[in-house]
Amino acid sequence: MKSHVPLLCVCEKCESAFVAFSNEFAFSQPEDAGEYTRVYGNSRIAAGSWLYFRGSVKPGMVRSYFQTSDKEIIVMSYDGGSDKKIELDRLAHIDEKSPEGYRLLPAQSAQTLLGDCVYHAIRDQFGVAVGLVKDGDKDKLAVLLEDASVLFITLPQTAQNLPNERLCEVVQNKLQQLFAEDAGRISVTVGQGIVYLNGLVKNFSIKRSLRACVNSMPRIRGCVDFTKIIPEPGMTDSLIENRVYTLLESFERNVFDYKVSVVGGKVSVSVCCFEDSFPRDLENRIAEIPGVVDLAYSMVTIPEREMQNRNECLEMEESYSLNSRFQGAKIKVSYVENKYLLEGRVHSAWQKQMAFVNAVRMSLSTSVENRLRVVEG
Repeated sequence: MKSHVPLLCVCEKCESAFVAFSNEFAFSQPEDAGEYTRVYGNSRIAAGSWLYFRGSVKPGMVRSYFQTSDKEIIVMSYDGGSDKKIELDRLAHIDEKSPEGYRLLPAQSAQTLLGDCVYHAIRDQFGVAVGLVKDGDKDKLAVLLEDASVLFITLPQTAQNLPNERLCEVVQNKLQQLFAEDAGRISVTVGQGIVYLNGLVKNFSIKRSLRACVNSMPRIRGCVDFTKIIPEPGMTDSLIENRVYTLLESFERNVFDYKVSVVGGKVSVSVCCFEDSFPRDLENRIAEIPGVVDLAYSMVTIPEREMQNRNECLEMEESYSLNSRFQGAKIKVSYVENKYLLEGRVHSAWQKQMAFVNAVRMSLSTSVENRLRVVEG
């Protein structure tokens, strides 16, 4: 799942609700989540992993691990110091609760994600992180322990959310600086480190850029975007689709095998491009088209040298461009999935049919797919 997707979370027992973001959950596995720690007796041990022994001051790194018939020998490193050899009686059974390891609490409260399995070193209990709450002026992590009690751990100062008024001011100043034309139509409200945007924007590109801008700012958990795009009078799905196709056709041969769907202003585009010459601003240019309210965009880049029958495709394109019967047409030819693909636009059904016939004749193959659009005038 993408990061910074807002999710409404509701407790099944007390029915209290709060907003959290996909990157705040354990299932998202964000790259900056930090290390999980294994607990001796409740984890399988492997070299290179962090390991904590009950009663220790801190975890260490396992340098090596091996067993004898009755002993376990673990070589540990703490803070990069000299290795320490630990010899223990071999455990008959390992009660593993989380194969990935645990967050050590309270030390790792700031790195703990919702759904993380945790081990509270002071209480000597395992549990799971279930929520983020506001208690007075403090942000706290809610943990459900194995004895069914709920523990609220105050997050360290560096993980505390900024006061709402201060954060709102910071966001408003940033938007005024980067989106001067649109900032006057946008209202900003803040709660518990979450920014809520309301108002009107000119197009989907600006809407998306606003959200990305807010999400990139430090000390912000995420952005909930309620902004709406100013309607474009008379802009139908078919007109949007035509604009998208016209844009794709303008990129000559380096953009091919494209598919477009528009339903209710929501645009879906998949496209193939040459690896060394693909248009880096294509997605944003589609998002700027009036009437687009959402965009699902997928691009696959392919080295041009790996394209089959390149010379044949070029010769076919040149033949079309020199043929007076195709005057005003724009025809691109590529070879995809063992067939020749015709894309672009012609001015009549007759031109479309003749383009297909010519492709079969020139390629000496019946494996030809005709995606040419008929655009009159």
